Amino acid sequence: MALRTSDMCELQSNLPLALLRCMRPMSSLVAGLMTSSVFWARDGFSFRSMIAGLAMWMLTGFGFVINDILDYRKDSEAGIDRPIARGLLTRKTALSFAAGLALAIFALSLWVGSGGGILAATGLALILYTPSAQRLPLIKGVFVATLCMAPLYYGSVVCNAHYSWPLYLFMTAFVVGREALMDADELRGDLRAGLITIAAILGCARTKRIGIAIMALSLAGIGVVAGRWVAKAAAAAALVSLMTIFGWPRLHDAKRIELSRIPMLAAVLAIACG
Repeated sequence: MALRTSDMCELQSNLPLALLRCMRPMSSLVAGLMTSSVFWARDGFSFRSMIAGLAMWMLTGFGFVINDILDYRKDSEAGIDRPIARGLLTRKTALSFAAGLALAIFALSLWVGSGGGILAATGLALILYTPSAQRLPLIKGVFVATLCMAPLYYGSVVCNAHYSWPLYLFMTAFVVGREALMDADELRGDLRAGLITIAAILGCARTKRIGIAIMALSLAGIGVVAGRWVAKAAAAAALVSLMTIFGWPRLHDAKRIELSRIPMLAAVLAIACG
């Protein structure tokens, strides 16, 4: 059915906001800060650190846009409040926006001068994420966790910092636990789309307990492995904030998952300072 003129005007006036929402700017900001924090811990604040962080922020936003384009039917059926699923943004417009983001990321990578291959590989993995998650939903948590290490790895390569593999392993485990919580929260929509996730097999309650336990143990592991006292303090703060978020009464599960970005970012700071 054709849109009325008033509807077209409303869509056009809200287009910039819809594009920004499609990038999920706050979630993308965590990835950008992960990259920049490596620079800050090693060399202090610099314009190059901001450009590298901006490139990773835009790349993460690019991934969210592609995900929403490919997942629009599932999101729409599940009633998820996203611009494409709600019809506030067409897939064609979103795809053009994603292409623009890709060009901007390429330009920023040239300015940074290194790590462009990591950005390109991460971009390809982001494009492949949704088809892979639809075909192999049981392992999508591991896929996401691997992708979440890209900002940290990119920052370490660009500024020539080196971290021990256990730190990466514990951080990966944290993301796997967080993804389990998200699977439990999105179980109804996943089942409607025919996706059998870990939550569908173990049940919501058990999946949540396992996810929280994995997240807590991974933060404790980072605190043990980290060498400097600043890193240990950041890991301890991450663990305390995690327990506060999940121990706070009358808080909706979706809000707990959203707030879990705070201990995640604190854990990244612990690794960057470690």
